[in-house]
Amino acid sequence: MQDLIEYNLLLKYKTLIGVDEAGRGPLAGPVFIGAVVIESKNDFIILSKIGKDSKSLSSKEREKRYFQLINNFKCYSNFSTPSLIDKINIFKATEKAITKLVEKHIDPYNSNYHIIIDGKYFKIPYSSECIVKGDEISPLIGAASIIAKYERDQYMIHLHNIFPNYDFASHKGYPTKKHIENIIKFGIISEHRKTFNPIKKFIEEGIINIIQ
Repeated sequence: MQDLIEYNLLLKYKTLIGVDEAGRGPLAGPVFIGAVVIESKNDFIILSKIGKDSKSLSSKEREKRYFQLINNFKCYSNFSTPSLIDKINIFKATEKAITKLVEKHIDPYNSNYHIIIDGKYFKIPYSSECIVKGDEISPLIGAASIIAKYERDQYMIHLHNIFPNYDFASHKGYPTKKHIENIIKFGIISEHRKTFNPIKKFIEEGIINIIQ
C-alpha cells in the first residue's frame, strides 16, 4: 500500500518532511526543491488526497493542488542557480539546495523528525532517507514535487517575460527542438547552463554567443 511509508514512519517520528526537486534536466533555469511537512496521521489522511507525482498532473490540476497544499500544510521551497549548477554539477547543486532548505526551516535540536527524499545517493546531515521513485509511491513526496514544479514553472514564466525570444513559458527551459533553435539564433543568457549539452558543445565550437 502507498500509505505504508508514511504510516510506519509516523510510528517512530513526530514530524515527517517530504522533499522533491524539479528542473534537473533543463538547459536553463534553477533546480527547485519543494518540501511539505506532516505531523500526524490525520495530516497524512488529508494530504493523501492531494499529494501526487506532479508529472502526472495537468498544469491546471497542479496549480489547484499547490494552493491546497500551501493553505493546509507547512510548505517550503529553495533553489540552486544555473551558475552554481555549472560550478559544482547538478547533483551536488540539488543536494546543497535540500540541505539549505532543511537548515533554514527544521530545528536541528528536534530529534523527532525524519526527511524522505525522492531519488538516491543524496546525503544531508539530518535524519533522512532516499526513496527511489518516491514521488510515485509516497503522497508526501508527491506533494513536495507539486511545490517544486509549480514554483519552478512560475519562475520560468517570469523569465519568459524578460527574455521572450526563448519562449521559456512554453518549454520551461527543457531541451526542446524550438529551444535549441532559439539558443543557436539568439545565443545564451546567464540563466542557461553552460555545462549541459548541447550548450557546452555549442560554446566549444563557437556556434553561439553568450549574452546577459
